This record gives sequence, C-alpha cells and structure tokens, in this order.
Amino acid sequence: WYEYEPAEQHLVKQKHWWVQAEAMVGFFNAWQITGNNNYLQLSMHNWEYTKEHIIDRQNGEWVWGIAADDLLMAWEDKVGIWKCPYHNSRACLEIIKRIG
Repeated sequence: WYEYEPAEQHLVKQKHWWVQAEAMVGFFNAWQITGNNNYLQLSMHNWEYTKEHIIDRQNGEWVWGIAADDLLMAWEDKVGIWKCPYHNSRACLEIIKRIG
C-alpha cells in the first residue's frame, strides 16, 4: 500500500505507479546483493502486477495507480506536474541494463 498516515491512523490503500517502479528496482537490488531468490521473485511479482494493472497498453504510459477496490485511479493525471515517466523509465532501464 502507498503510505500510513499516523496522525489519522489511516492506511492509504492505493498502489501508485512510482512506488511499483521503485519497488521493482529495490527488490532487484536486494537480490543482486544477497543472492536471496525471494527478492527476485518479489521483483518479478511486482513487474507482473504492473503489467496487468498499471501499464495502459491501449493508450500508452503508466496510469497513476490503483485504488483499494482494484479500480483505476482515473481521477488522477496520467501526465502532469506530479506525474511524469521518470520512475517507470528509470526502473525499466535499470533492469534492462542489469539483465542485458
């Protein structure tokens, strides 16, 4: 999930594009450092989730995210001041560089 707001004791149940991208690289880093295949599986699981829910194959780009009910967060920008292809591009380039 996205984050926990301690003041309100509230878990923000959303999966944002940038968190998915950075998690994929982070788990891959952990696998490369430790050799623990659990981290590789987590990275791959994260990529499968991203391909299924975050990547917009019809119109291109990654969507903002998925809400707790597994519905697309269509009310958020696909591109805007807080949404650009930095994280997803970086994640893909990092993984390609390492497995290439």
